[in-house]
Amino acid sequence: MTITYRFYECSKDLQRQIDFWIKATNELPFAWKPTLSPNQFIEQQQFHPKSRCFAFDGDQIIGYMSFTGSSEFVSLGYPWVLSGYEGEVQDELYNRIYGFAVSEAFGAKMFAQRFRSDWTQQIEYFLSKGFNVTRRSTLLVSNLNKTFETQHNVEVNEGFDFDIWQTMVKKYEDTSAEQFAMMREYYGSVDFDFSIVFDGEGYFGVTIRQDTGYAEILAVACHPTTHKFSNMVGIVMKECKKRDVKFISISAAHVPLKDSLKRLGFTEQTEDVMMMKKSEPTE
Repeated sequence: MTITYRFYECSKDLQRQIDFWIKATNELPFAWKPTLSPNQFIEQQQFHPKSRCFAFDGDQIIGYMSFTGSSEFVSLGYPWVLSGYEGEVQDELYNRIYGFAVSEAFGAKMFAQRFRSDWTQQIEYFLSKGFNVTRRSTLLVSNLNKTFETQHNVEVNEGFDFDIWQTMVKKYEDTSAEQFAMMREYYGSVDFDFSIVFDGEGYFGVTIRQDTGYAEILAVACHPTTHKFSNMVGIVMKECKKRDVKFISISAAHVPLKDSLKRLGFTEQTEDVMMMKKSEPTE
């Protein structure tokens, strides 16, 4: 069959993108839950149909690539394809999406994307396109094959309330208005499954990828005392286990002391890898 390509046409393409991403990343270690960014970008003034491209072999979708952002900063997606379509199809998708992003019509100046350190194929592809690794951050991971007795007054809510998180952070950290504005935008793109309020002493936001049973503790605000922190994480784990989670991660940057979660089985298992690239002049 002949490979064909087309740009975004209608809202159904958003679901095609999400479904394909879930399929393409199902077996990649520590692949996160899809974010709300694509849906949000569609509603923004900067959106253009040429920001997402799909590849087909006959009627079967075999790949796609997209980006979100503004001319100042673009989150450039990876060209995801089915096994057997690597190489030429990926490069065609990349050239169409990156080419439009740097064109005068959009004028992107800076690109970024993140992967897990285990995703060597994706990292190597972006390195070949001129990206550089700009930051690595450790993730601690634990399997939920056992539970721990914990005591704390908690309130479990669906979703995530940024204002509660911000109020809690202000009690324990010195954070600027600019940093809060940045975090509001970031957390606003995260599809949180639930959050837990710990009796005025902590607030955690969690996402769950249901097809793989992987949960991430993405938002943390709490008293810095190690004992209280580990108890809170233990309660988050118990709530995750109720929701059929198999394993859970948290950024080491959120952990007060390196070994404070050791009793809960957390170990360093992977890294978040940030990659960036400045735009190149087009001919």
